Amino acid sequence: MKDKAFQTSAIKEGRSLSGIHYRLTSSGPGRQTLVLVMGYGGSLRIWPQSFIDRLSTIYDVLTYDNRGTGLSFLPPGEEDYTTETMAGDLDSVVESLGLSHFHLLGYSMGGCIAIEYAHLYRQKVASLFLLSTTGGGALFHRPDRALSGALANPQGNSLWALYEWTFKLMYSDEAYTRVEPVLKTLFEAAKDTPTKPQALKGHSHAFKHFNGENYLDKLTMPVTLLSGENDRIMPVANTLALAKALPQAKVVIVPGVEHGVHIECESLVVEEINELIARRSGS
Repeated sequence: MKDKAFQTSAIKEGRSLSGIHYRLTSSGPGRQTLVLVMGYGGSLRIWPQSFIDRLSTIYDVLTYDNRGTGLSFLPPGEEDYTTETMAGDLDSVVESLGLSHFHLLGYSMGGCIAIEYAHLYRQKVASLFLLSTTGGGALFHRPDRALSGALANPQGNSLWALYEWTFKLMYSDEAYTRVEPVLKTLFEAAKDTPTKPQALKGHSHAFKHFNGENYLDKLTMPVTLLSGENDRIMPVANTLALAKALPQAKVVIVPGVEHGVHIECESLVVEEINELIARRSGS
């Protein structure tokens, strides 16, 4: 049986003026808002429901479909996708909801968007949680070349096979066996709104051109950096480089864990989110 708090969560869905679909999950009034930014090619349906459920017992949790994903609008050209325009998409969502101050979490490429947002709209960001991401530019430490090539050229004769191809690049065989049930659930949630190839090219364009190194030192809000020590997609060197650029940041490196740290170690990630927000509230 589900926790009663999970059962009473209210869900509000809508679309911003710029065409971005969002979902706000809340279990009560007077809560702080936590915004989650998904990474490359992922819609809001790629967040594990258990993760949202646990967070929404404490916060209003806002998730949304990045441009080109889910139910959001689909720009036609690669150049229409930059971390700056995608940060603007997020701002259109928070403006639609009348949010002026909130906590921000970005995962993988979503962390790049979150960094860009914190730079452009820093007065709105109470705290910043960066999960398995990079600062871009000279701070970006690339994955293995063969892995990069495999990520760029997924193989499979069905939609699930294409998803599975990417998932198996994210995890060792042992880890994949553990998390496969969760990944299949995410696939079932997302399969009716798959991300189109033109959007994937656009997201690649946005990631390739992201460079936050010139303004990271201007981000003064509380920050937590968390990544898996064995992350092959976004090597841990990216988090260590970010830590040097963000000296106020708390750094959490999780031994034996890979790119889906919020899936492999959900409880730990939730605890660290709570700690960051408590630190911000007490500062």
